[in-house]
Amino acid sequence: MTGSRVVFSWFGMDRPPSGPDHPQPPRPQPPHLHLTQADGDVETYLAAYRAVGGPHGWSRRLSLTRDALQAILDRPGRRVLIARDAAGTILGFVELDLAHGTPAAPAAEIVHFGLAPAAQGRGWGSFLLDHALRTAFEAGAAHVVLHTDTTDHPRAFGAYLKAGFRLLRVTTAEPDDWN
Repeated sequence: MTGSRVVFSWFGMDRPPSGPDHPQPPRPQPPHLHLTQADGDVETYLAAYRAVGGPHGWSRRLSLTRDALQAILDRPGRRVLIARDAAGTILGFVELDLAHGTPAAPAAEIVHFGLAPAAQGRGWGSFLLDHALRTAFEAGAAHVVLHTDTTDHPRAFGAYLKAGFRLLRVTTAEPDDWN
């Protein structure tokens, strides 16, 4: 990919989503999707990171030492939710930083989010993203941010807008500058 510019899109949300895509109470969990919390579990995290990010060339967390990754996962406010099927196969995950802001301006970041290829196109991403947003706002975040780039799934940009995020900024970089 050297020489190919990557476009980064940053999104933000200032209040919990509402409307037909975000019913109250929350939409029921899909019957074949099981969520588990894997805070601090490096091996499960890496398996999810590879399952979701492998097709898109995600590598930043793979280049970290185990201790460095463990330190990130052990930070206060870090949450990792893993979506699996009944057989235990990883279908997706979300990594949240619930301590992204300051005490005066509490914020959360959706650091990583996505589905494995076999889980895409079933509405499960909408459920998982909605669950992540509810988790962030229930934890006290006044603002939630995330970013995507042109190496991610091509439907990510539209999915974030549909979820209620607004586009904050767009930047570009060479892959070697960020990966």
